[in-house]
Amino acid sequence: MATSFKQIEENLKNEARKLLEEGKVSLVLAYGRGYDEDHPVPFVARVVADVENIVFNEYCTANMARYLVRYPRGTKMAIAVKPADSRAVVQLIQEDKIKREDVILLGIPVIGMKNSKTGEVIDSKTTCGMYNPVLYDVLLGEEIHGQTVVSPYDVLAEYEAMDKDARFAFWKKEFDKCIRCYACRKACPMCYCDPCFIDQNKPKWGDKSPQSHGNLMYHLTRFHHLAGRCIDCGECSRACPVDIPLYLFHKKVAKECEEMFGQAAGKSIQDKPVLVNFRVDDSDKILE
Repeated sequence: MATSFKQIEENLKNEARKLLEEGKVSLVLAYGRGYDEDHPVPFVARVVADVENIVFNEYCTANMARYLVRYPRGTKMAIAVKPADSRAVVQLIQEDKIKREDVILLGIPVIGMKNSKTGEVIDSKTTCGMYNPVLYDVLLGEEIHGQTVVSPYDVLAEYEAMDKDARFAFWKKEFDKCIRCYACRKACPMCYCDPCFIDQNKPKWGDKSPQSHGNLMYHLTRFHHLAGRCIDCGECSRACPVDIPLYLFHKKVAKECEEMFGQAAGKSIQDKPVLVNFRVDDSDKILE
């Protein structure tokens, strides 16, 4: 079942127009045309006239949940959410960064999302391996069923086959490429700390210059800040200008959290984040 991107776009425009006309929201977070059709950009529709600038196609991979925390609490917003994006919204609600009643979720069931850099289909690799949003108010297309279920962790096979020395060498080589632009942090819907730990001077947690030891400290700390919270949208990797495969480490940590605690991030609004929720049957493996 192929996604009709044009139909999704039309439905998205219609819902956005109606919500703004009726005054139910003050803004709609969606996508707009970039310098060409293959490079859409995050877009905010604030008035009805803005709706005509909304687009949706297979390259609309940006996780719009990233922008929810930029607005004051109580702001009524609508947001276009693909499967991973909806998980981010759930996680933000769990962490009390936004209120459920303040957001109208325009759910997008989708298959065939692509990386604008490579044209590669990324459904099971870096868009969380799901086709339907986990939470929505309005669904902009028919739910997708009957597709082959592919684990989002299958891409870890080669990485998990490495011994610890090979893994360290792999990540050292990758992190040595890092130019400390912080695009990964900017793209991540769960990186909302202000200031970020790496920007603090008292105490100073790490070196901000793009040197090997500082890069390692920054990325490892960020990886573990996202343990049990990463919703596997893959935006960090797609945003990286030097193509560090950050999604691999995030997936590995997410897999271990799911195996230990039986819960994946952002799947249910009733859940609590795994690392702040104590249960007597929790695994002790994390202490080993």
